[in-house]
Amino acid sequence: MNARRFLLFLLLASHLAGSLFAQPSRSKVLAFYSATAEPDHVQFAQDALKFLNERAVSEHFTFEATTKWEDLNDENLKTVQLVLWLNESPTNPEQRHAFERYMQLGGAWLGFHAAGYNDKDTNWPWFVDFLGGAVFHINSWPPLPARIIMDDRSHPVAAGIPDAFESPANEWYVWKPSPRLNKDVKVLATFDPANYPIGLKDVLTSGDLPVMWTNTKYKMLYMDMGHGDKIFTSAVQNRLIDNAINWLGNRASQSATPEASGIRISPRGIVLNPRTHKVYAVNTRRGTVTVLDGNEHFPASVKVGAEPEAIAVNEDTNRIYVANAGDGTVTVIDGRTDAPIAKVAVGDLPYVVAVNTANDKIYVARTFTNVMTVIDGKTNVASSLKPGEQADAIAVDPAANKIYLLSYESPNVKVIDGADSRISEVPAGTHLWAIAANPANKKIYATNAGSSNVAILGGESKGATLVHTGETPCALAIDSSTGRVYVANYTSNSVTVIDGTSDSVVATIDVGERPQGLAVDSANHKVYVANTHSGTTTVIDGTNNSIAATLSTGTWPFAIVVDSATHKAYVSSLGGDQLTVIDGTTLTISSPTPKQ
Repeated sequence: MNARRFLLFLLLASHLAGSLFAQPSRSKVLAFYSATAEPDHVQFAQDALKFLNERAVSEHFTFEATTKWEDLNDENLKTVQLVLWLNESPTNPEQRHAFERYMQLGGAWLGFHAAGYNDKDTNWPWFVDFLGGAVFHINSWPPLPARIIMDDRSHPVAAGIPDAFESPANEWYVWKPSPRLNKDVKVLATFDPANYPIGLKDVLTSGDLPVMWTNTKYKMLYMDMGHGDKIFTSAVQNRLIDNAINWLGNRASQSATPEASGIRISPRGIVLNPRTHKVYAVNTRRGTVTVLDGNEHFPASVKVGAEPEAIAVNEDTNRIYVANAGDGTVTVIDGRTDAPIAKVAVGDLPYVVAVNTANDKIYVARTFTNVMTVIDGKTNVASSLKPGEQADAIAVDPAANKIYLLSYESPNVKVIDGADSRISEVPAGTHLWAIAANPANKKIYATNAGSSNVAILGGESKGATLVHTGETPCALAIDSSTGRVYVANYTSNSVTVIDGTSDSVVATIDVGERPQGLAVDSANHKVYVANTHSGTTTVIDGTNNSIAATLSTGTWPFAIVVDSATHKAYVSSLGGDQLTVIDGTTLTISSPTPKQ
Protein backbone atom coordinates (compact mmCIF):
# COMPACT_ATOMS: atom_id res chain seq x y z
CA MET A 1 0.00 0.00 0.00
CA ASN A 2 1.54 3.31 -1.07
CA ALA A 3 1.75 6.31 1.27
CA ARG A 4 -1.12 8.21 -0.35
CA ARG A 5 -3.48 5.24 -0.21
CA PHE A 6 -2.44 4.54 3.41
CA LEU A 7 -3.17 8.13 4.44
CA LEU A 8 -6.61 7.92 2.80
CA PHE A 9 -7.24 4.71 4.71
CA LEU A 10 -6.33 6.36 8.02
CA LEU A 11 -8.63 9.29 7.36
CA LEU A 12 -11.55 6.99 6.48
CA ALA A 13 -10.90 4.82 9.54
CA SER A 14 -10.77 7.87 11.76
CA HIS A 15 -14.07 9.13 10.35
CA LEU A 16 -15.78 5.76 10.86
CA ALA A 17 -14.46 5.47 14.41
CA GLY A 18 -15.73 8.92 15.19
CA SER A 19 -19.15 8.10 13.74
CA LEU A 20 -19.43 4.83 15.62
CA PHE A 21 -17.81 5.54 18.98
CA ALA A 22 -17.31 9.29 19.68
CA GLN A 23 -20.03 11.17 21.54
CA PRO A 24 -21.26 14.41 19.92
CA SER A 25 -20.36 17.64 21.71
CA ARG A 26 -23.20 18.58 24.07
CA SER A 27 -24.11 21.66 26.04
CA LYS A 28 -24.20 21.14 29.78
CA VAL A 29 -27.25 22.44 31.63
CA LEU A 30 -27.10 22.62 35.43
CA ALA A 31 -30.27 23.25 37.45
CA PHE A 32 -30.41 24.44 41.06
CA TYR A 33 -33.49 24.09 43.24
CA SER A 34 -34.62 23.75 46.83
CA ALA A 35 -36.52 20.76 48.19
CA THR A 36 -37.63 22.74 51.25
CA ALA A 37 -39.20 25.75 49.51
CA GLU A 38 -42.93 26.53 49.38
CA PRO A 39 -44.72 23.23 48.53
CA ASP A 40 -46.05 24.43 45.18
CA HIS A 41 -42.57 25.64 44.21
CA VAL A 42 -41.15 22.23 45.10
CA GLN A 43 -43.88 20.59 43.01
CA PHE A 44 -42.91 22.75 40.05
CA ALA A 45 -39.23 21.84 40.48
CA GLN A 46 -40.05 18.14 40.54
CA ASP A 47 -42.11 18.44 37.36
CA ALA A 48 -39.36 20.53 35.77
CA LEU A 49 -36.74 17.86 36.49
CA LYS A 50 -38.85 15.24 34.73
CA PHE A 51 -39.48 17.57 31.79
CA LEU A 52 -35.84 18.59 31.44
CA ASN A 53 -34.51 15.05 31.71
CA GLU A 54 -36.79 14.07 28.83
CA ARG A 55 -35.77 17.14 26.83
CA ALA A 56 -32.08 16.44 27.41
CA VAL A 57 -32.45 13.27 25.37
CA SER A 58 -34.47 14.78 22.53
CA GLU A 59 -32.63 18.13 22.40
CA HIS A 60 -29.14 16.63 22.85
CA PHE A 61 -27.86 18.41 25.93
CA THR A 62 -26.42 17.10 29.18
CA PHE A 63 -28.62 17.80 32.17
CA GLU A 64 -27.77 17.74 35.85
CA ALA A 65 -29.70 19.04 38.86
CA THR A 66 -28.79 19.66 42.46
CA THR A 67 -30.19 21.04 45.70
CA LYS A 68 -26.65 21.89 46.83
CA TRP A 69 -26.32 25.61 46.26
CA GLU A 70 -22.68 25.37 47.34
CA ASP A 71 -22.09 23.81 43.90
CA LEU A 72 -22.67 27.29 42.50
CA ASN A 73 -18.92 28.01 42.47
CA ASP A 74 -16.24 29.02 39.97
CA GLU A 75 -14.87 25.51 39.49
CA ASN A 76 -18.22 23.87 38.71
CA LEU A 77 -19.42 26.68 36.48
CA LYS A 78 -16.37 26.41 34.19
CA THR A 79 -17.98 23.47 32.36
CA VAL A 80 -21.59 24.72 32.36
CA GLN A 81 -23.16 26.42 29.34
CA LEU A 82 -26.54 27.16 30.97
CA VAL A 83 -27.56 27.57 34.62
CA LEU A 84 -31.21 27.11 35.60
CA TRP A 85 -32.82 28.26 38.87
CA LEU A 86 -36.09 26.44 39.35
CA ASN A 87 -37.54 27.78 42.59
CA GLU A 88 -35.04 29.83 44.61
CA SER A 89 -31.88 31.91 44.39
CA PRO A 90 -28.64 31.76 46.40
CA THR A 91 -28.35 33.60 49.72
CA ASN A 92 -24.68 32.90 50.42
CA PRO A 93 -22.40 35.82 49.38
CA GLU A 94 -19.71 33.51 47.89
CA GLN A 95 -22.29 31.71 45.76
CA ARG A 96 -23.73 35.03 44.61
CA HIS A 97 -20.31 36.37 43.63
CA ALA A 98 -19.51 33.17 41.72
CA PHE A 99 -22.75 33.56 39.74
CA GLU A 100 -22.00 37.23 39.03
CA ARG A 101 -18.58 36.31 37.63
CA TYR A 102 -20.10 33.49 35.57
CA MET A 103 -22.63 35.81 33.93
CA GLN A 104 -20.12 38.64 33.37
CA LEU A 105 -17.83 36.17 31.55
CA GLY A 106 -20.58 35.15 29.12
CA GLY A 107 -22.50 32.45 30.99
CA ALA A 108 -26.22 31.86 30.43
CA TRP A 109 -29.13 31.78 32.90
CA LEU A 110 -32.79 30.78 32.80
CA GLY A 111 -34.87 31.54 35.91
CA PHE A 112 -38.43 30.52 36.68
CA HIS A 113 -40.96 32.31 38.89
CA ALA A 114 -39.67 32.34 42.49
CA ALA A 115 -36.07 32.25 41.25
CA GLY A 116 -36.47 35.94 40.46
CA TYR A 117 -38.19 36.87 43.71
CA ASN A 118 -36.49 39.72 45.55
CA ASP A 119 -37.57 42.31 48.08
CA LYS A 120 -36.15 44.70 50.68
CA ASP A 121 -34.69 41.79 52.64
CA THR A 122 -32.89 40.09 49.73
CA ASN A 123 -29.89 42.47 49.91
CA TRP A 124 -28.49 41.65 46.47
CA PRO A 125 -28.40 44.89 44.42
CA TRP A 126 -26.53 43.24 41.54
CA PHE A 127 -29.34 40.72 41.07
CA VAL A 128 -31.96 43.49 40.99
CA ASP A 129 -29.99 45.18 38.20
CA PHE A 130 -29.59 41.79 36.51
CA LEU A 131 -33.39 41.45 36.41
CA GLY A 132 -33.68 44.87 34.80
CA GLY A 133 -34.37 46.71 38.05
CA ALA A 134 -37.47 44.64 38.78
CA VAL A 135 -38.42 44.18 42.46
CA PHE A 136 -41.34 41.99 43.55
CA HIS A 137 -44.39 44.10 44.44
CA ILE A 138 -47.57 41.99 44.63
CA ASN A 139 -49.00 38.77 43.19
CA SER A 140 -52.31 37.25 42.20
CA TRP A 141 -53.74 34.45 44.36
CA PRO A 142 -54.62 31.62 44.09
CA PRO A 143 -52.90 30.18 40.98
CA LEU A 144 -55.12 30.66 37.92
CA PRO A 145 -54.63 30.25 34.16
CA ALA A 146 -54.11 33.36 32.08
CA ARG A 147 -53.82 34.39 28.44
CA ILE A 148 -50.29 35.44 27.43
CA ILE A 149 -49.37 37.61 24.45
CA MET A 150 -46.05 37.23 22.61
CA ASP A 151 -44.50 40.67 22.17
CA ASP A 152 -42.11 39.91 19.30
CA ARG A 153 -43.02 37.20 16.81
CA SER A 154 -39.61 37.46 15.15
CA HIS A 155 -37.64 36.62 18.28
CA PRO A 156 -36.07 33.11 18.44
CA VAL A 157 -37.98 32.31 21.63
CA ALA A 158 -41.26 32.86 19.75
CA ALA A 159 -40.50 30.28 17.05
CA GLY A 160 -43.59 28.11 16.57
CA ILE A 161 -45.52 29.96 19.30
CA PRO A 162 -48.87 31.58 18.38
CA ASP A 163 -49.49 35.29 18.91
CA ALA A 164 -51.24 34.42 22.18
CA PHE A 165 -51.85 31.30 24.24
CA GLU A 166 -53.38 30.27 27.56
CA SER A 167 -50.76 29.59 30.19
CA PRO A 168 -51.78 26.99 32.83
CA ALA A 169 -52.62 27.93 36.41
CA ASN A 170 -49.86 30.04 37.93
CA GLU A 171 -49.27 32.70 40.56
CA TRP A 172 -48.59 35.91 38.63
CA TYR A 173 -46.01 38.40 39.96
CA VAL A 174 -46.13 42.18 39.59
CA TRP A 175 -42.81 44.06 39.58
CA LYS A 176 -42.03 47.66 40.47
CA PRO A 177 -40.51 49.27 38.62
CA SER A 178 -41.61 47.37 35.57
CA PRO A 179 -38.64 45.77 33.78
CA ARG A 180 -40.01 47.24 30.54
CA LEU A 181 -38.87 50.67 31.71
CA ASN A 182 -35.23 49.56 31.58
CA LYS A 183 -33.62 50.40 28.23
CA ASP A 184 -31.57 47.18 28.33
CA VAL A 185 -34.61 44.94 28.80
CA LYS A 186 -36.43 43.14 26.00
CA VAL A 187 -39.89 41.94 27.03
CA LEU A 188 -40.80 38.77 25.16
CA ALA A 189 -44.24 37.97 26.62
CA THR A 190 -46.91 40.06 28.36
CA PHE A 191 -50.03 39.41 30.41
CA ASP A 192 -53.10 39.96 28.23
CA PRO A 193 -55.15 42.85 29.72
CA ALA A 194 -58.25 40.76 28.99
CA ASN A 195 -57.23 38.65 32.02
CA TYR A 196 -58.04 41.51 34.40
CA PRO A 197 -59.19 41.24 37.07
CA ILE A 198 -57.51 37.96 37.99
CA GLY A 199 -57.42 36.45 41.48
CA LEU A 200 -59.88 35.26 44.07
CA LYS A 201 -58.02 36.80 46.99
CA ASP A 202 -55.05 38.84 45.76
CA VAL A 203 -56.36 40.39 42.55
CA LEU A 204 -54.42 42.00 39.71
CA THR A 205 -56.58 44.72 38.21
CA SER A 206 -54.84 46.64 35.45
CA GLY A 207 -51.68 47.75 33.69
CA ASP A 208 -48.80 46.38 31.69
CA LEU A 209 -47.43 43.16 33.19
CA PRO A 210 -44.35 41.56 31.57
CA VAL A 211 -44.12 37.83 32.28
CA MET A 212 -41.00 36.92 30.30
CA TRP A 213 -38.01 39.12 29.50
CA THR A 214 -34.27 39.32 29.00
CA ASN A 215 -31.70 41.87 30.14
CA THR A 216 -29.80 42.21 26.86
CA LYS A 217 -26.52 42.92 28.67
CA TYR A 218 -26.43 39.22 29.56
CA LYS A 219 -27.40 35.84 28.15
CA MET A 220 -30.41 35.52 30.43
CA LEU A 221 -34.14 34.95 30.40
CA TYR A 222 -36.68 35.20 33.21
CA MET A 223 -40.08 33.43 33.03
CA ASP A 224 -42.80 34.17 35.59
CA MET A 225 -44.29 30.70 35.06
CA GLY A 226 -43.31 28.20 37.75
CA HIS A 227 -45.89 27.72 40.52
CA GLY A 228 -47.63 24.39 41.16
CA ASP A 229 -48.25 21.20 39.23
CA LYS A 230 -49.96 22.54 36.10
CA ILE A 231 -47.06 24.38 34.41
CA PHE A 232 -46.05 21.59 32.03
CA THR A 233 -49.58 20.71 30.91
CA SER A 234 -49.48 23.09 27.91
CA ALA A 235 -47.72 21.91 24.75
CA VAL A 236 -47.39 25.52 23.59
CA GLN A 237 -45.75 26.68 26.80
CA ASN A 238 -43.51 23.61 26.83
CA ARG A 239 -42.24 24.60 23.39
CA LEU A 240 -41.64 28.11 24.70
CA ILE A 241 -39.41 26.63 27.42
CA ASP A 242 -37.64 24.49 24.80
CA ASN A 243 -36.97 27.62 22.74
CA ALA A 244 -35.73 29.48 25.80
CA ILE A 245 -33.17 26.80 26.63
CA ASN A 246 -31.60 27.24 23.19
CA TRP A 247 -31.85 30.99 23.00
CA LEU A 248 -28.74 33.18 22.75
CA GLY A 249 -30.14 36.69 23.25
CA ASN A 250 -31.13 39.76 21.29
CA ARG A 251 -31.29 43.57 21.70
CA ALA A 252 -34.56 45.37 22.36
CA SER A 253 -36.25 48.70 21.91
CA GLN A 254 -37.90 50.52 24.84
CA SER A 255 -41.45 51.72 25.23
CA ALA A 256 -43.15 53.16 28.30
CA THR A 257 -46.48 51.64 29.31
CA PRO A 258 -48.53 51.70 32.54
CA GLU A 259 -47.29 49.49 35.35
CA ALA A 260 -49.48 46.67 36.59
CA SER A 261 -51.52 47.15 39.76
CA GLY A 262 -53.54 45.01 42.11
CA ILE A 263 -55.66 44.74 45.23
CA ARG A 264 -56.52 42.05 47.78
CA ILE A 265 -60.19 41.07 48.00
CA SER A 266 -62.33 38.57 49.87
CA PRO A 267 -65.57 36.83 48.87
CA ARG A 268 -66.65 37.89 52.38
CA GLY A 269 -66.33 41.54 51.47
CA ILE A 270 -70.10 41.92 51.77
CA VAL A 271 -72.44 40.65 54.48
CA LEU A 272 -76.13 40.77 55.45
CA ASN A 273 -77.70 40.97 58.89
CA PRO A 274 -80.92 39.01 58.23
CA ARG A 275 -82.60 40.45 61.34
CA THR A 276 -82.18 44.11 60.38
CA HIS A 277 -82.03 43.56 56.59
CA LYS A 278 -78.96 45.80 56.43
CA VAL A 279 -76.11 45.07 54.05
CA TYR A 280 -72.51 46.00 54.88
CA ALA A 281 -69.87 46.16 52.13
CA VAL A 282 -66.19 47.02 52.43
CA ASN A 283 -64.59 49.71 50.28
CA THR A 284 -60.96 48.63 50.41
CA ARG A 285 -59.45 51.62 48.63
CA ARG A 286 -61.33 54.19 50.73
CA GLY A 287 -61.08 52.52 54.13
CA THR A 288 -64.84 52.58 54.65
CA VAL A 289 -67.86 50.31 54.97
CA THR A 290 -71.01 51.13 53.04
CA VAL A 291 -74.31 50.45 54.82
CA LEU A 292 -77.44 49.78 52.74
CA ASP A 293 -80.84 49.15 54.32
CA GLY A 294 -83.66 46.98 52.99
CA ASN A 295 -85.27 49.99 51.29
CA GLU A 296 -82.07 50.63 49.31
CA HIS A 297 -81.22 53.71 51.33
CA PHE A 298 -77.69 54.41 52.56
CA PRO A 299 -77.94 55.41 56.23
CA ALA A 300 -74.17 55.52 56.70
CA SER A 301 -70.67 55.23 55.29
CA VAL A 302 -68.54 54.07 58.19
CA LYS A 303 -64.87 54.98 58.45
CA VAL A 304 -62.95 51.91 59.60
CA GLY A 305 -59.27 50.91 59.41
CA ALA A 306 -56.90 50.87 56.45
CA GLU A 307 -57.70 48.52 53.58
CA PRO A 308 -60.75 46.68 54.94
CA GLU A 309 -61.10 43.35 53.16
CA ALA A 310 -63.53 41.04 54.94
CA ILE A 311 -66.59 41.52 57.10
CA ALA A 312 -68.82 39.35 59.30
CA VAL A 313 -71.92 39.91 61.43
CA ASN A 314 -73.26 38.52 64.67
CA GLU A 315 -76.99 38.80 64.09
CA ASP A 316 -77.73 37.96 67.74
CA THR A 317 -75.78 40.94 69.10
CA ASN A 318 -76.16 43.15 66.01
CA ARG A 319 -72.45 43.77 65.82
CA ILE A 320 -70.37 43.85 62.65
CA TYR A 321 -66.69 42.95 62.47
CA VAL A 322 -64.39 44.37 59.77
CA ALA A 323 -60.90 42.97 59.10
CA ASN A 324 -58.57 45.85 58.17
CA ALA A 325 -55.53 44.41 56.40
CA GLY A 326 -53.73 47.75 56.15
CA ASP A 327 -53.34 48.39 59.88
CA GLY A 328 -53.76 44.95 61.47
CA THR A 329 -57.04 45.66 63.25
CA VAL A 330 -60.67 44.57 63.40
CA THR A 331 -63.22 47.39 63.63
CA VAL A 332 -66.35 46.60 65.65
CA ILE A 333 -69.51 48.39 64.43
CA ASP A 334 -72.73 48.71 66.46
CA GLY A 335 -75.46 47.74 63.99
CA ARG A 336 -78.03 49.83 65.85
CA THR A 337 -76.19 53.09 65.29
CA ASP A 338 -73.84 51.98 62.48
CA ALA A 339 -70.97 53.60 64.34
CA PRO A 340 -67.60 52.08 65.31
CA ILE A 341 -67.41 51.18 69.00
CA ALA A 342 -64.00 49.46 69.13
CA LYS A 343 -60.86 48.75 67.15
CA VAL A 344 -59.08 45.54 68.16
CA ALA A 345 -55.43 44.90 67.28
CA VAL A 346 -55.09 41.42 65.79
CA GLY A 347 -51.71 41.44 63.99
CA ASP A 348 -50.57 42.02 60.43
CA LEU A 349 -52.76 41.37 57.39
CA PRO A 350 -56.04 40.01 58.81
CA TYR A 351 -57.90 38.46 55.89
CA VAL A 352 -60.61 36.07 57.12
CA VAL A 353 -63.13 36.95 59.82
CA ALA A 354 -65.95 34.67 60.95
CA VAL A 355 -68.47 34.80 63.81
CA ASN A 356 -69.65 31.88 65.92
CA THR A 357 -72.94 32.98 67.47
CA ALA A 358 -72.94 29.92 69.75
CA ASN A 359 -70.09 31.31 71.87
CA ASP A 360 -70.04 34.94 70.68
CA LYS A 361 -66.47 34.63 69.47
CA ILE A 362 -64.91 36.08 66.34
CA TYR A 363 -62.20 34.11 64.55
CA VAL A 364 -59.62 36.09 62.57
CA ALA A 365 -57.04 34.48 60.25
CA ARG A 366 -54.13 36.43 58.82
CA THR A 367 -52.20 36.17 55.57
CA PHE A 368 -48.61 34.88 55.83
CA THR A 369 -48.95 33.71 59.42
CA ASN A 370 -49.87 30.56 61.33
CA VAL A 371 -51.44 32.28 64.34
CA MET A 372 -55.20 32.78 64.58
CA THR A 373 -56.71 35.53 66.71
CA VAL A 374 -59.95 35.01 68.63
CA ILE A 375 -61.95 38.04 69.80
CA ASP A 376 -64.39 37.73 72.69
CA GLY A 377 -67.56 39.42 71.45
CA LYS A 378 -68.58 40.46 74.96
CA THR A 379 -65.35 42.22 75.89
CA ASN A 380 -63.61 42.84 72.52
CA VAL A 381 -60.48 41.31 74.06
CA ALA A 382 -58.25 39.37 71.66
CA SER A 383 -56.36 36.15 72.35
CA SER A 384 -54.62 33.59 70.15
CA LEU A 385 -55.04 29.92 69.43
CA LYS A 386 -51.92 27.78 69.67
CA PRO A 387 -49.42 28.49 66.87
CA GLY A 388 -49.86 26.48 63.70
CA GLU A 389 -53.45 27.37 62.87
CA GLN A 390 -53.87 29.28 59.60
CA ALA A 391 -56.87 29.68 57.34
CA ASP A 392 -57.71 31.01 53.91
CA ALA A 393 -61.40 30.32 54.52
CA ILE A 394 -63.59 29.61 57.54
CA ALA A 395 -67.03 28.03 57.87
CA VAL A 396 -69.06 27.99 61.09
CA ASP A 397 -71.75 25.60 62.28
CA PRO A 398 -73.30 27.36 65.32
CA ALA A 399 -75.67 24.48 65.97
CA ALA A 400 -72.73 22.14 66.52
CA ASN A 401 -70.54 24.91 67.96
CA LYS A 402 -67.78 24.02 65.50
CA ILE A 403 -65.51 26.11 63.30
CA TYR A 404 -63.95 24.70 60.12
CA LEU A 405 -60.69 26.05 58.68
CA LEU A 406 -58.94 25.36 55.43
CA SER A 407 -55.68 26.54 53.93
CA TYR A 408 -54.53 26.36 50.33
CA GLU A 409 -51.22 24.84 51.39
CA SER A 410 -52.70 22.17 53.70
CA PRO A 411 -54.49 18.95 52.65
CA ASN A 412 -56.61 18.93 55.80
CA VAL A 413 -59.70 20.71 57.05
CA LYS A 414 -59.16 21.68 60.68
CA VAL A 415 -62.10 21.52 63.08
CA ILE A 416 -62.18 23.75 66.17
CA ASP A 417 -64.52 22.80 69.02
CA GLY A 418 -66.08 26.09 70.06
CA ALA A 419 -66.55 24.88 73.63
CA ASP A 420 -62.92 24.16 74.50
CA SER A 421 -60.91 25.18 71.38
CA ARG A 422 -59.70 21.62 70.82
CA ILE A 423 -58.55 21.11 67.24
CA SER A 424 -58.80 18.03 65.02
CA GLU A 425 -58.00 17.45 61.36
CA VAL A 426 -59.80 15.71 58.49
CA PRO A 427 -58.03 14.93 55.17
CA ALA A 428 -59.79 16.68 52.29
CA GLY A 429 -57.39 16.95 49.32
CA THR A 430 -54.94 19.44 47.89
CA HIS A 431 -55.17 23.16 47.21
CA LEU A 432 -58.32 23.75 49.19
CA TRP A 433 -59.99 27.09 48.57
CA ALA A 434 -63.69 27.52 49.47
CA ILE A 435 -65.64 25.94 52.33
CA ALA A 436 -69.28 25.79 53.42
CA ALA A 437 -71.18 23.98 56.16
CA ASN A 438 -74.71 22.58 56.01
CA PRO A 439 -75.96 22.13 59.59
CA ALA A 440 -79.07 20.30 58.33
CA ASN A 441 -77.18 17.24 57.08
CA LYS A 442 -74.00 17.87 59.11
CA LYS A 443 -71.85 17.91 55.98
CA ILE A 444 -68.91 20.14 55.14
CA TYR A 445 -68.03 21.00 51.55
CA ALA A 446 -64.53 22.11 50.49
CA THR A 447 -63.39 22.84 46.96
CA ASN A 448 -60.07 21.51 45.67
CA ALA A 449 -59.16 24.33 43.30
CA GLY A 450 -56.12 22.49 41.97
CA SER A 451 -57.81 19.16 41.22
CA SER A 452 -61.34 20.04 40.04
CA ASN A 453 -63.44 18.43 42.75
CA VAL A 454 -65.32 19.06 45.95
CA ALA A 455 -64.48 17.13 49.11
CA ILE A 456 -67.57 16.27 51.15
CA LEU A 457 -66.93 15.57 54.83
CA GLY A 458 -69.36 14.18 57.38
CA GLY A 459 -72.63 12.40 56.85
CA GLU A 460 -72.35 8.60 56.83
CA SER A 461 -68.87 8.63 55.26
CA LYS A 462 -65.93 8.51 57.65
CA GLY A 463 -63.54 9.98 55.08
CA ALA A 464 -63.86 12.54 52.32
CA THR A 465 -66.13 11.87 49.37
CA LEU A 466 -64.76 13.51 46.22
CA VAL A 467 -67.21 14.81 43.62
CA HIS A 468 -65.84 15.97 40.27
CA THR A 469 -66.61 19.54 39.21
CA GLY A 470 -65.38 21.89 36.51
CA GLU A 471 -61.89 23.39 36.51
CA THR A 472 -60.80 25.63 39.40
CA PRO A 473 -63.85 25.37 41.67
CA CYS A 474 -63.59 28.56 43.69
CA ALA A 475 -66.91 29.31 45.40
CA LEU A 476 -69.65 27.35 47.18
CA ALA A 477 -73.23 28.05 48.21
CA ILE A 478 -75.89 25.79 49.70
CA ASP A 479 -79.66 25.91 49.29
CA SER A 480 -80.59 25.18 52.91
CA SER A 481 -84.12 24.09 52.02
CA THR A 482 -83.20 21.56 49.31
CA GLY A 483 -79.69 20.67 50.41
CA ARG A 484 -78.34 21.26 46.92
CA VAL A 485 -74.78 22.55 46.65
CA TYR A 486 -73.71 24.99 43.94
CA VAL A 487 -70.06 25.26 42.89
CA ALA A 488 -68.66 28.05 40.71
CA ASN A 489 -65.94 26.79 38.35
CA TYR A 490 -63.68 29.73 37.52
CA THR A 491 -61.79 28.26 34.56
CA SER A 492 -64.66 26.26 33.05
CA ASN A 493 -67.13 29.19 33.21
CA SER A 494 -69.77 26.94 34.72
CA VAL A 495 -71.65 25.99 37.88
CA THR A 496 -71.81 22.41 39.12
CA VAL A 497 -74.97 21.37 41.00
CA ILE A 498 -74.58 18.61 43.60
CA ASP A 499 -77.42 16.71 45.29
CA GLY A 500 -76.88 17.06 49.04
CA THR A 501 -78.36 13.65 49.80
CA SER A 502 -76.70 11.41 47.20
CA ASP A 503 -73.55 13.52 46.79
CA SER A 504 -73.90 13.22 43.02
CA VAL A 505 -73.77 15.83 40.27
CA VAL A 506 -77.22 16.61 38.93
CA ALA A 507 -76.37 19.41 36.50
CA THR A 508 -73.62 21.53 35.01
CA ILE A 509 -74.74 25.00 33.92
CA ASP A 510 -72.76 27.31 31.65
CA VAL A 511 -72.60 30.86 32.98
CA GLY A 512 -70.50 33.94 32.20
CA GLU A 513 -66.75 34.40 32.02
CA ARG A 514 -64.70 33.74 35.18
CA PRO A 515 -67.44 33.18 37.79
CA GLN A 516 -66.13 33.70 41.31
CA GLY A 517 -69.03 34.91 43.48
CA LEU A 518 -72.01 32.76 44.48
CA ALA A 519 -75.10 33.06 46.69
CA VAL A 520 -78.44 31.25 47.05
CA ASP A 521 -81.90 32.46 48.00
CA SER A 522 -83.23 29.34 49.73
CA ALA A 523 -86.76 30.78 49.89
CA ASN A 524 -87.27 30.87 46.12
CA HIS A 525 -84.32 28.71 44.98
CA LYS A 526 -82.67 31.43 42.94
CA VAL A 527 -78.91 31.11 42.56
CA TYR A 528 -76.78 34.18 41.82
CA VAL A 529 -73.40 33.86 40.07
CA ALA A 530 -71.03 36.84 39.74
CA ASN A 531 -69.16 36.57 36.42
CA THR A 532 -66.18 38.83 37.04
CA HIS A 533 -64.87 39.15 33.49
CA SER A 534 -68.30 39.45 31.91
CA GLY A 535 -69.46 42.20 34.25
CA THR A 536 -72.67 40.25 34.76
CA THR A 537 -74.54 38.14 37.29
CA THR A 538 -76.24 34.98 36.09
CA VAL A 539 -79.49 34.11 37.87
CA ILE A 540 -80.18 30.38 37.92
CA ASP A 541 -83.61 28.90 38.63
CA GLY A 542 -82.71 26.16 41.07
CA THR A 543 -86.01 24.32 40.59
CA ASN A 544 -85.10 23.22 37.07
CA ASN A 545 -81.42 24.25 36.77
CA SER A 546 -82.09 26.72 33.99
CA ILE A 547 -80.85 30.27 33.50
CA ALA A 548 -83.53 32.77 34.48
CA ALA A 549 -81.58 35.91 33.58
CA THR A 550 -78.17 37.41 32.93
CA LEU A 551 -77.91 40.94 34.31
CA SER A 552 -75.27 43.65 34.09
CA THR A 553 -73.92 44.24 37.60
CA GLY A 554 -71.05 46.71 37.38
CA THR A 555 -67.39 46.39 36.56
CA TRP A 556 -65.84 43.15 37.82
CA PRO A 557 -68.51 41.81 40.21
CA PHE A 558 -66.93 39.42 42.70
CA ALA A 559 -69.07 38.99 45.85
CA ILE A 560 -72.79 38.48 46.51
CA VAL A 561 -75.09 38.28 49.50
CA VAL A 562 -78.83 37.45 49.50
CA ASP A 563 -81.73 38.49 51.73
CA SER A 564 -84.18 35.59 51.45
CA ALA A 565 -86.90 37.54 53.27
CA THR A 566 -87.02 40.22 50.57
CA HIS A 567 -85.68 38.13 47.66
CA LYS A 568 -83.01 40.71 46.97
CA ALA A 569 -79.43 39.99 46.00
CA TYR A 570 -76.63 42.52 46.58
CA VAL A 571 -73.62 42.37 44.27
CA SER A 572 -70.31 44.03 45.09
CA SER A 573 -67.96 45.00 42.25
CA LEU A 574 -64.31 45.97 42.14
CA GLY A 575 -64.72 48.78 39.65
CA GLY A 576 -65.49 51.85 41.74
CA ASP A 577 -66.62 49.80 44.76
CA GLN A 578 -70.08 49.51 43.24
CA LEU A 579 -73.18 47.89 44.74
CA THR A 580 -75.93 46.53 42.50
CA VAL A 581 -79.27 45.31 43.84
CA ILE A 582 -81.14 42.52 42.05
CA ASP A 583 -84.85 42.03 42.67
CA GLY A 584 -85.19 38.26 42.59
CA THR A 585 -88.92 38.42 41.87
CA THR A 586 -88.88 40.77 38.88
CA LEU A 587 -85.24 40.04 37.87
CA THR A 588 -84.53 43.74 37.52
CA ILE A 589 -81.57 45.71 38.84
CA SER A 590 -81.00 49.01 40.59
CA SER A 591 -77.76 50.79 41.45
CA PRO A 592 -78.31 53.11 44.39
CA THR A 593 -75.67 55.78 44.99
CA PRO A 594 -73.89 55.31 48.34
CA LYS A 595 -72.72 58.00 50.70
CA GLN A 596 -68.99 58.67 50.41
